[in-house]
Amino acid sequence: MRHFRNITVKEISTLTCDSCGEQATQGDYTFHEFITVNHHCGFGSMHGDGKQLSIDLCQQCFFGMCGDILTVIGPTYESPERFENNTRLRLAARNILLAKKITNKEEETIALKRVNVLWDAQHISAEPNELYQLMDLVFTYQGVSRN
Repeated sequence: MRHFRNITVKEISTLTCDSCGEQATQGDYTFHEFITVNHHCGFGSMHGDGKQLSIDLCQQCFFGMCGDILTVIGPTYESPERFENNTRLRLAARNILLAKKITNKEEETIALKRVNVLWDAQHISAEPNELYQLMDLVFTYQGVSRN
């Protein structure tokens, strides 16, 4: 015989950047790029003994606050220069996505470079969503139908 109990599960539906106020829902490519820090302060902390600190930041604000001192660890097969260029390209493309339009040739070039980087993105990652959004914006800017 099986016995069951009811449980309540909370799920994050929206993240809001504590710095700039940008919001992202689970369907947005930026949702999984938010940085969340939770810290329990110890004895003698300048924030107060036993206090809990928490902050949610979009990737751009996090990069703006910590980019110069951040140590990136993980599987990267790029040279530091290429990694930095790709990071700048990603942030520039993000600004285009946030504006939801391309307004000039420079933005079109940025979008096309990012599309080139994303072309082989895995279908299970958030990147194909970014790829399709950028392609739609490029097509709209160029006056081309996607069909």
